[in-house]
Amino acid sequence: MNGKLNIARWVFLALVAVTVVIAVLYYLVVGTIKPEFQAGNPTPRADLFLNWGYVLIILGVVAIVCSAIIAALVKGVKWKSILIILGAFAVIALIAYLMSKGSFGIPYATSEHVYSGTTHGLVDWGLNFFYVTLGVSILCVLYSVIRSGK
Repeated sequence: MNGKLNIARWVFLALVAVTVVIAVLYYLVVGTIKPEFQAGNPTPRADLFLNWGYVLIILGVVAIVCSAIIAALVKGVKWKSILIILGAFAVIALIAYLMSKGSFGIPYATSEHVYSGTTHGLVDWGLNFFYVTLGVSILCVLYSVIRSGK
């Protein structure tokens, strides 16, 4: 944005300020109630910190979707590119799902526990999705650098 009033910068600074205040409150209060915290009991400040993290994730997703919609409206929609991206997203999600240990709800064992597979399968899916996406993005960067010749 070329204007003097950059709204995104001020919103970002406000979110950072709120995050810093919540983090300072969290660590100050956790330091005063160590016996409860070490026992694994949730504290109201811990819940506040986690809920703020959820809010930041939701705001990030909303910002991504809104910026994509605005860019599509300003630059024009290229449906072929959108369908290719959605197809690639679905393929990566499917590969990550099939790679996860508990993807089919089948119990699996580690050296210490036997897990039902459902919840741990979703966590495995999320991690595998991240890893596959990271690998694909690294390959895309390498391809673009090689193709551009720089």
